Amino acid sequence: MAKSQAATDILSLIEADHRQAEQLFEQAEKAKGKKLQDCFKQIYKALNLHAQAEEVVFYPAMREFEETAQYIEEAEEEHTSVKVMLEQMKAMEPGDEDFADMIMDLKDAMMHHIEEEESEIFDTIRECMDEDLLQNLGQEFQQTKSNLEADIEALLANNS
Repeated sequence: MAKSQAATDILSLIEADHRQAEQLFEQAEKAKGKKLQDCFKQIYKALNLHAQAEEVVFYPAMREFEETAQYIEEAEEEHTSVKVMLEQMKAMEPGDEDFADMIMDLKDAMMHHIEEEESEIFDTIRECMDEDLLQNLGQEFQQTKSNLEADIEALLANNS
């Protein structure tokens, strides 16, 4: 495989997922009814794919370095709380009284997680992991997301 894909290191891919999540939340804030439901489905899919791929690929790599292992427990706790909120919201209708509040709570949780990863964790990772490792993890991250996509869509379909 050619190395011409500059943005395939895992940190670039995670940042791209973060930007996508921010855009989806912006759209959800303006949406109502069916459009809000569609936004939520996109958020559900994007966040689940991202979190599961991080847990399968990124966190095991972080455990290999003492400097980055310290961040994993909190990150996993944040992933768990986001997944719980996503499942609660999946069972709701966008018109439900609490749905819009939960979207905002979910956004706040995600913004905290993104800020922490990008401002603290990524710098430490760049000090520990070389470019080849970051590229290899990026390829694995993309492959894992591709492999998980059908499962996440099936979870969404089960409640639509």
